[in-house]
This record gives sequence, C-alpha cells and structure tokens, in this order.
Amino acid sequence: MSYASVKGRTEELLQLLARPFPQEDDKRDDFLADVNRLLGLRQSMIETSAGSFTTEESSVLIEQDRLLTARLNAVSAAIKQDLKEIADQKRLHKGYERGGILSTKGAFIDEKSC
Repeated sequence: MSYASVKGRTEELLQLLARPFPQEDDKRDDFLADVNRLLGLRQSMIETSAGSFTTEESSVLIEQDRLLTARLNAVSAAIKQDLKEIADQKRLHKGYERGGILSTKGAFIDEKSC
C-alpha cells in the first residue's frame, strides 16, 4: 500500500469522526461499524507498508494519528457517559421495584412512609 492510500483512509476516518455522534441506537451501531471497518483497513494498510514511508510521510501520519486518537477518545467518552446513564436508570428502577429508601442525585425518598 502507498502513503497516499493510507493518508486517504485516515482522512476518511477523520471526516467520519468529525460528525456528531448519533443518538439513535441503529445509527449509532452503523456509525461504530463504519469506524471499526475503516480502522481495520487502515491498520492492515500500515502493516503491509511498514518501513516504506519517508520521514516526512511518517510525521504526517503520526500527526493524523494524534488527531484520530483525540476524536476516538471523544467518541469513547460519549459511550461511557451513555453507559453510566443506563446504569443509573437500572439502579433507580431496582429501587422502585424493591421499595424502601432511594437516592436520586442527592435527594432521598422514603417510599414506605408516604
């Protein structure tokens, strides 16, 4: 693989990650599948081209990699936030099922005394 193809695939991935993270489950799954597919293609291109890049080409790819890592971290943070919200919802739901004292973001509710 050539430098241009690796650089092009990386730019395609950066453009994909520049879009807002989808809120709908189906669109989110498609988005993540596209990201994984492009990451896999890019990785295989880099592995087959190892050692064939000039110093200047390598530095451009390294800078792109830094941008890519930052955008992937942003997506990861959004996913972690969603998982935290789901865990909080499950905890609150279990509290309602069991009855008793619940805590909701600093407020305490005693359902048995109501």
